Amino acid sequence: MSEAFSHIEKDDIQYFADIRTRVSEARHIVLLSHMNADGDACGSMLGMALQLDQAASRAISVTPILPNGCPRYFRWMPEADRILSGESQLAECQELIAQADLIFCLDFGQASRIDMLQDSLLKARGHKVLIDHHHNPKVEEFDVIFSDPSISSTCEYVTWLSKALFGTVFFNADVARCLYTGLRTDTGGFAFSCSQPSCFEAAALLVSYDIDPADIHNRIVNTFTINRMHFYGFALSQRLQVYPQKQTALFAFSLQDQHRFGIGGEDMEGLVNYTLMMEEIKVGALLREEDGRTKVSLRCKEGDVNVLAAQLGGGGHTKAAGATCPWSLAETLDKVRQLLGVYDLQPTSIELNQ
Repeated sequence: MSEAFSHIEKDDIQYFADIRTRVSEARHIVLLSHMNADGDACGSMLGMALQLDQAASRAISVTPILPNGCPRYFRWMPEADRILSGESQLAECQELIAQADLIFCLDFGQASRIDMLQDSLLKARGHKVLIDHHHNPKVEEFDVIFSDPSISSTCEYVTWLSKALFGTVFFNADVARCLYTGLRTDTGGFAFSCSQPSCFEAAALLVSYDIDPADIHNRIVNTFTINRMHFYGFALSQRLQVYPQKQTALFAFSLQDQHRFGIGGEDMEGLVNYTLMMEEIKVGALLREEDGRTKVSLRCKEGDVNVLAAQLGGGGHTKAAGATCPWSLAETLDKVRQLLGVYDLQPTSIELNQ
């Protein structure tokens, strides 16, 4: 274990022994992560699955499941094609969750984050182990909880937890590639959520497996389609609202906006961070209309947007949080503008030099 991650209590050691036993005796193991999976969700789930393939000697199946499948941008990851989708393979996913002896829940602190698979998880008889780094997990929904918001990412947590459980005997380049991807994406390329030495210690350990970090960077960052590039231009020129007097900026996108460019939620990953590229802006938001609801992403340089997200029924981290709101885009925009203190203000207009 990293020295910065060495706060293991006596109960933790007992949990480790219990989990090792359950892994060795399990016949069916399921790994779950959240809707609209990001690099941390995909990386932690695949990195853990690849190790369990080796550690679970009796297991008939080790199955990673995502509510709406693996995003296109992460399908290059080792064995990403084994991830099942709750949307397109719902009956199979429900059956696997029901028969699982052991269920690892990665990168989400409450069952509602897995959408159509929520009821299956809550009803499952299998032992539920949460590995997460978000605030305020719902402790009653899991049997064992490993959760620490000070840890940079779930992938970092899996790195150290795996080492505590199994040593590094099951680490290899594929495992390291998956875990490094989540570590890198959830810190914005080591730009935030990385104030603890353990983050860089984990990165050093994973890079030692000859994973080619530059190649991973290209696969994460340099993935824009032409439509996505055009959409970003549209977003910045037509949908950016800036409130300099409140050091706030936001985007709001309708379904029509998204259909016009043929893009979805995964194409907007990271767009909210553009609000914080302006020197005077401290808080940024992105609203995205979906069928019957609106997704909200919040970011900040200072303060705590997790508190704001909680008022919308969501949560997350101090500097990055979000919520899924059961309201129209217009209603959600009103509520977000009220929370941000810009409801009675007009956004600054964009004036282009001719």
